[in-house]
Amino acid sequence: MFKRAYTNKILIHAVTLVVLVFGCSKTSNGLNQGNVNTLIQEFLKVHASYRTFDDTLSERTLENMLAYLDPGKYFFYKSDVEKFMADRHKIDDYVRNNNYAFLKNIIGVYKNRYHEKITLFERLIGVNYDFTKDEMMVLDRDKIDYVKNAREDEARWRKNIKLQLLNYMAVVKDVGQAREKLKKKYRLALKKIDGFDEDKSYSFFLNAFSMALDPHSNYLTKEEHEDFMIQTNLKLEGIGVMLRSEDGFVMVEHVMPNGAADKLPDALKLKPNDKILAVAQGEGEPVDVIDMDLRDVVKMIRGPKGTEVRLTILRKESDKKEPLRMVVPIVREVIALEEQAAKSEILTVGSGANAKKIGYIRLPSFYLDFDAAQRFDPNTKSSFRDMVTILTSLKKSSVDAVVVDLRGNPGGALDEAINIAGLFIDRGPILQIKGTDRWGNRDSIKVLNDNYPGVLYAGPLVLLVDKFSASASEILAGAIRDYKRGVIIGPTNTFGKGSVQSYQRLLDGLLGAIKITTGIFYQPAGTSNHLYGIQPHIIVPDISAIWNIGEDKLKFPLKWERIPSTSFMPEQKYVNGQILGSLILRSTERIKKSEKFKKLQEKITRLKSVVNSKVISLKKEADSFEQEIKDAEHEARQNRKKGLVDLENDLFLQEALNITADYVRLVR
Repeated sequence: MFKRAYTNKILIHAVTLVVLVFGCSKTSNGLNQGNVNTLIQEFLKVHASYRTFDDTLSERTLENMLAYLDPGKYFFYKSDVEKFMADRHKIDDYVRNNNYAFLKNIIGVYKNRYHEKITLFERLIGVNYDFTKDEMMVLDRDKIDYVKNAREDEARWRKNIKLQLLNYMAVVKDVGQAREKLKKKYRLALKKIDGFDEDKSYSFFLNAFSMALDPHSNYLTKEEHEDFMIQTNLKLEGIGVMLRSEDGFVMVEHVMPNGAADKLPDALKLKPNDKILAVAQGEGEPVDVIDMDLRDVVKMIRGPKGTEVRLTILRKESDKKEPLRMVVPIVREVIALEEQAAKSEILTVGSGANAKKIGYIRLPSFYLDFDAAQRFDPNTKSSFRDMVTILTSLKKSSVDAVVVDLRGNPGGALDEAINIAGLFIDRGPILQIKGTDRWGNRDSIKVLNDNYPGVLYAGPLVLLVDKFSASASEILAGAIRDYKRGVIIGPTNTFGKGSVQSYQRLLDGLLGAIKITTGIFYQPAGTSNHLYGIQPHIIVPDISAIWNIGEDKLKFPLKWERIPSTSFMPEQKYVNGQILGSLILRSTERIKKSEKFKKLQEKITRLKSVVNSKVISLKKEADSFEQEIKDAEHEARQNRKKGLVDLENDLFLQEALNITADYVRLVR
């Protein structure tokens, strides 16, 4: 009974895998002109709000193109943009007539301007900047206009270069080194711009159009589609190494445990900061990858399991003058990304008779191996299956409560969120979706119910969220909130991504994929987290609060509205005003007495004002703010990556566990 219920639910994924057939006879590595209008019509056929490519979408598409190419308004002149804007209501007509001269013109002008600005850059990079002079620079694109002439252009570029030098000087010894790094950055960027070919132009345009519909509809290239499936399936065929790009070199960031690279003999094992100089396929000729785009290098290193790739690496060793150069042969295999899977730990809060055993679960995403699910593989990699295993184990250990950490969880497979909610809630509606159904009815409302038989875990439940908890995370949190099944703790509301996307592979992924927003999801009570997110029951300060992000801050979000409530029965014993009032009071008292929380709140207030002002000082002393913000980003990531639990540095989690212990006492 259980297996059948789960198998049937797989068919309702937010991500559907569809193969589109194009009229062209040859397959290609990317889009061609004939594909673009076909895909535009595919978007419009099922989109939640739009049916025709009209003047509104035409103007938005042009706006997106210009914002993508020139986000800081450093390259185009005002006169360039005025000429482009003359076509703002004609792009839809051009596409219908298969006329893409406007696209070639915009990209051609951009390339010319880029080369001109490189000449200006080469001259201004050598200027002796006064880093003690207090100048201000506006970073908000909407508050600055395009420059009218060369004089305004030079003034803007001078500040831009000064700011970038300041940023580099935070990590290198002197301005001379900062200049060299900045020069290399622009040389690499120029190489990338010159490689902006016809195929990339059509991909670029299709994304500009799709994101004019809403922030989450978009076209993915073949490589982006592969990345998306890796993140969702939690597996890839490769060597098991995370890479980064730095000063023209592709470097090893992290070797994944139990991956192909991790299984090499010690003498051949890759190490963080190893530079990859060349890549060879088996016994083939090594290809130099210095100054090559990171994505292109990754594509060369990935490949079918059982095949060999040879990396020529350069390693700087502290005890030797000359760096070590070596060739590392690695046989590719299927890499399970276990670091990103659900994990658990039992934590004890308090001591003696007051000690409480808390089952802590970190759920980084709602993952599912879609290909295996389509084949009804019983061994499908699934966040739901992992949660069943973890909760069963925690129950056997007689934990007093369960904490599910959804901080930083961006979402994933919709069915996984529904099924996981069903582990805590008896049968009933978990989600409503208003949008386009399979027959093309746009305002259809579909209710998705929990099909899990009974409740797997019936004890006290706490969910942790933050501004980076989105989509499927908000489905789970919203259901828990509506059913009054548990307490939600966070520093802010969640992200507010309340839309559902279908995912369609093109020519089985050879041409990439398209992601289309087909509806808005709603909680059982008829409200939606769309735009404004899920509000926590209890607010606890956390460094993530400095970033003012969310669906309502994105361009062209879909509108918010209410729909009727479904019929469902909220729980009576887990959440009420008396319980929440007591938990908030005790938490507030602890936070007030904590010197660490006092310092954290001061830091949040200080950095929040800097981040949200979008105005930056070009004075040397001001670069400390920039470094503090970078440190805050690192801190936010590390709290969820450094082992499973880091209570020494994760103040938010410390207090959340204290609240959970209080919650156990109050409920029982």
